[in-house]
Amino acid sequence: MKKGFFIIVGLFVFNDTVFSQDKEEHLLYPFEYNQAQYAVVKIAKSWWDAVEYAVEKGAYLVEINNAEEQNAIYDVLINKADISPHYTSVLNGGGIAYLWIGATDQYEEGVWIWDGDGDSAGICFWMGEGKNGNGNGKAVNNAYVNWGGTSNGTCNEPDNSRNKQHFGAIGLTGWPKGTTRLGCPGEWNDIFGSSELYFVIEYLPKKFE
Repeated sequence: MKKGFFIIVGLFVFNDTVFSQDKEEHLLYPFEYNQAQYAVVKIAKSWWDAVEYAVEKGAYLVEINNAEEQNAIYDVLINKADISPHYTSVLNGGGIAYLWIGATDQYEEGVWIWDGDGDSAGICFWMGEGKNGNGNGKAVNNAYVNWGGTSNGTCNEPDNSRNKQHFGAIGLTGWPKGTTRLGCPGEWNDIFGSSELYFVIEYLPKKFE
């Protein structure tokens, strides 16, 4: 078992090094998928502040590598973590609610990497823009992607609207609001990093037994 981590009837009890001294513990929803440990953090932060928070907890903004992991995370967000699908409204993201993930192209436009710990050394998984942008985007080395429009066969996102959208997030409903024209519930969009959102973190294995 990983260090400092115990499972009791499907719930997680963290040791002193992780959460017991955290005054915001009630705003965290920990869960497990495929022997990895995650938490939904129900505290609204910018992307950069979310990264800082994650690193302080021995974690990083989540990196999603396959459809099974994506589906497991989205199931938690919708059915288990007690989050309203309308808890906020991101105007630069079609007027719906999102949660941050660790995807960004802040270092070079169109070069999307997983950088959930903010060290700028993440793996590149996507290059270019979706159909709603320049339309030249493609996955790198067949990497898993779930950009808006994927379920309908065409990646509409990322589109770098207003040349300011450099951070990835999971949409809780379709967008633009009230439609699925650009994205369906659970798909990813690129939005402004200054947007204040809840987020999903994944713990580093060395934090546990």
